[in-house]
Amino acid sequence: MKAFQLFLFLSLFSCSQFRIPTFSRSSESLLPKTYATTEQEDFINQLKSFEKIFLSTNGVQEIMLRGKARDYIENLSLVILQNNELFFSNAKKPTIHVIKSAIPFHFSLPGGIVFLSNSLINKYIKHEAILASILAFEFVRSEKQLYGKNYIIPTGYLSLDRVLGINRIASAEKSEIHKWAYYTIRRAGFDGAYYLSWLQTMNRNTADFIPLLGEAGSISREEAMFKAFLIRRSKLEDERAFARRESSKDFYQFLFYVKDSNV
Repeated sequence: MKAFQLFLFLSLFSCSQFRIPTFSRSSESLLPKTYATTEQEDFINQLKSFEKIFLSTNGVQEIMLRGKARDYIENLSLVILQNNELFFSNAKKPTIHVIKSAIPFHFSLPGGIVFLSNSLINKYIKHEAILASILAFEFVRSEKQLYGKNYIIPTGYLSLDRVLGINRIASAEKSEIHKWAYYTIRRAGFDGAYYLSWLQTMNRNTADFIPLLGEAGSISREEAMFKAFLIRRSKLEDERAFARRESSKDFYQFLFYVKDSNV
């Protein structure tokens, strides 16, 4: 019996058709040939493509900035970027879109692409430093590509709810952005106290900003963390020592332009 088992064993291993299955990373991959890993660059390029997709989505109406209004928002953006050129090392001329919407919102995409709603501007931006604060926040995000990684199946359109959802990140991460944005507006000559004022405004009007924030408690946490940050550095220097306190004439002309514009 043992002789028969030995004969069978040797016969199997001498058979040219017998192969022991192996698992390796050879060219014979088990993955489909069309498979490719998603790199950070792919993700960023997809986010950039959302600019045209969002603007071409049914119901999205852009207020075209022309003349002095366009020059003002571009110049304000450049004041922020050029006074922080070491931080914004990859920054190019930003693109600002104003969208007609009853929802107050702001969001950005990589490449210095920023969106503001006209209701945000008309109802909540009462000082030039607040506008600078919002722009600085989005410029920091765009420069450092601080976006939650989401895989989006292309559909040819992108609703406001969806794009705001894509822009949401955790409060702890936003807290770090607030700190950097605060430093950038101060270097650009704006009163940093208005950055806290802006967070407090959103906190007082949480119901209006739920589409932007996602959940009510997030802005309270952001305000608390930002206050703690200000307290830690409050003894370093006078916050208003060199800040430009008054809004410019061009700022108010920009507000009037947006308020009076028809799409």
